[in-house]
Amino acid sequence: MPTVEDVLDDLTFQASEIIARQDQSHLVIDLYNIICQKCENGDLINELNGIERVFYLCQTFVLRICDGGIESYYSEAAGNFANETVEALLEMKAKRTALILDRGNGLFQEGIVPEDQQQRVEELKSLDYSEVSWLFDLLDHEFQELKEDLEALSLQYVLCHKEAFM
Repeated sequence: MPTVEDVLDDLTFQASEIIARQDQSHLVIDLYNIICQKCENGDLINELNGIERVFYLCQTFVLRICDGGIESYYSEAAGNFANETVEALLEMKAKRTALILDRGNGLFQEGIVPEDQQQRVEELKSLDYSEVSWLFDLLDHEFQELKEDLEALSLQYVLCHKEAFM
């Protein structure tokens, strides 16, 4: 039976192979899948180095908001990292996307999103639903209309930091 170190080494090897590809068309999503395995979809996020963590947080946010909107993001475990994700998006040069998330984070007490999922959901429930719903709809719309090429920014980030994934 392989050890944890063996599994992590294998995942690092797979990530290295993905980074080394000539065809970069699926690089971001393939690398994201490997990083998700490495950190068990965020449960072991501390297993990631700083560069991998930024990449993971940004990709998770984008996928969750595309899949169910910002309200869904906050309701799921991915929202545990909402505060840190703003900084990660800025690190990846996704400034407009970071502003959208930051405005959503502003709904929470003192603009700080609780890292505990249940506490976060309870805080959202305590707010005026019409105001929260209106803002979430607005932020979802702004995200859909966003002219920021998040795929290209992600690819650029990976290629600039490829040694951190290997």
